[in-house]
Amino acid sequence: MEVEIEKLVYGGWGLGRSEGKVVFVPLTVPGDRVEVVVRTEKKRYIHAQARQILQPGPGRQDPPCAHFGRCGGCQWQHLAYPRQVEAKRAILTELFSHRFPDSRAPGIEMRASPQDLGYRSRARIRVQIRPGGSKTGFLRLQSHRVEDIGMCPLLQASLNEGLTSVRSAVARLSAGTLLGHVDLIGSESASEWSAFGIVADSGPAGERVLEIPGIPNHTLERQVGQFRYRVAPETFFQANAYLTGALSETVVRLAAGCGSGAALDLFAGIGLFSLPLAGHFTRVVAIENSPRACELGRSNALDAGLSHVEFHCGDVAAWLGAAGSATAGAFDLILLDPPRSGAGAGVIGRIAELAPRAILYVSCDPQTLVRDLAALPRDRYGIDHIEGLDLFPQTYHFETVVRLVRR
Repeated sequence: MEVEIEKLVYGGWGLGRSEGKVVFVPLTVPGDRVEVVVRTEKKRYIHAQARQILQPGPGRQDPPCAHFGRCGGCQWQHLAYPRQVEAKRAILTELFSHRFPDSRAPGIEMRASPQDLGYRSRARIRVQIRPGGSKTGFLRLQSHRVEDIGMCPLLQASLNEGLTSVRSAVARLSAGTLLGHVDLIGSESASEWSAFGIVADSGPAGERVLEIPGIPNHTLERQVGQFRYRVAPETFFQANAYLTGALSETVVRLAAGCGSGAALDLFAGIGLFSLPLAGHFTRVVAIENSPRACELGRSNALDAGLSHVEFHCGDVAAWLGAAGSATAGAFDLILLDPPRSGAGAGVIGRIAELAPRAILYVSCDPQTLVRDLAALPRDRYGIDHIEGLDLFPQTYHFETVVRLVRR
């Protein structure tokens, strides 16, 4: 059947309609008229595959990577970057207008990345070793198989060098059959890289470190604003080398005016936000469950001379539960930057009980973001600012910062 694509939706698909049903088609752009093959049909929607582009939509372009369409790392390389940014702004606006129609937030903006290629200073490389050969790259689209990739246009030059080195080292391993990943991170100057490998299918013993001879594994330094951070490849750090500073500035700007007492930074990582928040609050309490990230966070705060920033290593939900009602009203601001799966209803409920003057939620998944925000009591907290930052060009992912203030 023929379908005209109306818009892009979160997940990367183009959305069209046919005979009263919504049709989702990957690798399409708004304005495309496509002939599609039905893959899955349900009562209200259809998943289809484009068979032929009958008429291209505005902004359609040749993707810069030969692996596009097979590799699952990117979904929108076939769309001009300014139109990607507008599509993400529209997705974010639609999500919030639908779930929070009474929001006091003005029009939502989506900040573009200064570079839409060569911007990644951090990446997770997949490795697959089987008898007779190995593959190094990224997972294929909707698959657990690895697309063997020699160079990724999204990576900085140093990370592509790391990718080449990891491929050569993995090819020399005699590890039988395994599927794992290697986390790569680049330095501020984009001339140095470091790696950390994990085997994902190691059985009941859990994940184990993949020993790759000759591959460097050490901390690197990154400058963000006025602060220098020591970062390890096995700890989380934002991937966009050109927009992480803007994200930090956004958080600090929205935190200003939310009080000057204590701030609580949940899922704090190595202290990306904890350190700049220390300039506005008399005490910053950072909670992070990774021992390695906590170690680096304490070191980063010490190097910056910030004695009023304290790191606590532990599960966020468990820490909030142990803190109990005695901490209610102790924090002017609570900031959280959870993983893609979100914070969860338990954490959100405890945050509401602590009754801060303001809440800042930083999210890389708008769907889990609106789910979590819906768990806050609307008679007590209202949204007064929503801002998007496109930290992930060529993909459907983006970062969102939301501020809520106590009514």
